[in-house]
Amino acid sequence: MFVADVHLKRDETAKRDALIRLIDSLARPGMRLYLLGDVFDVWIGEVQLETEPEMRPVIEAMERFVKSGGALTFFHGNRDFYMGRFLTRRAGAETVRRSKVIDLDGRRTWLAHGDLLHAPDQLHRFVRWLLRTPVLTAVFYALPRDMKYGTSRTYQGISSRVRPRPEVPKHEIDRAAIRRLARRGIDVVICGHAHVPVDRVVRHGGREIRLIVLPAWTDRGWALEYSGGAFELKAVDYP
Repeated sequence: MFVADVHLKRDETAKRDALIRLIDSLARPGMRLYLLGDVFDVWIGEVQLETEPEMRPVIEAMERFVKSGGALTFFHGNRDFYMGRFLTRRAGAETVRRSKVIDLDGRRTWLAHGDLLHAPDQLHRFVRWLLRTPVLTAVFYALPRDMKYGTSRTYQGISSRVRPRPEVPKHEIDRAAIRRLARRGIDVVICGHAHVPVDRVVRHGGREIRLIVLPAWTDRGWALEYSGGAFELKAVDYP
């Protein structure tokens, strides 16, 4: 199962409870759950569980999932990359900072949050690189709690204003990135970030790559299920 762009905020209890129910419904041996970034609208570190106790049940659901025998993989997104390896230490989840290739019935499948796959924006890439450098990461972790929230809100404002050129749809992909994936023999790409659903075939160099972009959780949630060689996008209704 694949989930992306929940963008959970502390006051969104209905969305939170829907996410918890989804995770609990999947909790069993052999189940794999891939969280493809921006699960949280902001993450300032472990201290957030003290300032926003509403988030604690989500982490506890992830712990239950892993204890049940499920395999949880958490990808850093734009908003929650300061999660670091917290879920690895706390819940035994796998943490992925950039991307991961898995095998789905013989199809090489590339997974990522997706912000480096969509139409390129040099400012976004520079800010992304800068904020994730070891020096700035250490500085952020050392900031007082209120300054962490202030810094995160500033970044959110910048991120929301950064867009590709107006004539380029937000879900348009970076052709250079597709060429690189084609050379690696990738058959399927699954990501989030664009917030709109995409399911189409991209052709390059005689290869066909299926591109699946998961929609964001807005008035309802979404989860992509893979079973029996087929993908199905399923709605997750809020209480």
